[in-house]
Amino acid sequence: MTTLAATPAYAVDFACKYQDKTFATPGDNTYVEIQLCIQRVGDGYEATADVSWFNGGTSSIDGERKFDKFDVQVRVEQSNVVKGSRTCDIRYDINSFPRSSELCSKFVTHDRTSTWTADGKVVFDLDRDGEGAYTWDLTGSPQID
Repeated sequence: MTTLAATPAYAVDFACKYQDKTFATPGDNTYVEIQLCIQRVGDGYEATADVSWFNGGTSSIDGERKFDKFDVQVRVEQSNVVKGSRTCDIRYDINSFPRSSELCSKFVTHDRTSTWTADGKVVFDLDRDGEGAYTWDLTGSPQID
């Protein structure tokens, strides 16, 4: 009789969710893409928001810029409970460079238990629109083990 050894279950170590939005900014509209990812790294988990934009600004001076505020928040969540969070202010960059990208990330140390996701939001204020800040709630990444 032959005995087979059990193999460990496959664990997914990386998952991402892509999303995009066009903002009605002064001049040409600004198009933003965000890749929100969660991954197992060493002894923990890292959530990243890779933010790219097109038709950003060429000046951060009031009255010439695209955004008065552009804060990207990324969260590391275990079973939908926030375990770590970071907010990155990319207003200067998105106002100063017509086309570029920024990475916002947060790492938490934790053993391999339960399920993990990346989640986040963008709080933005359009320049010269006469309104306050708005929130773009991002769709969380698929979960990993």
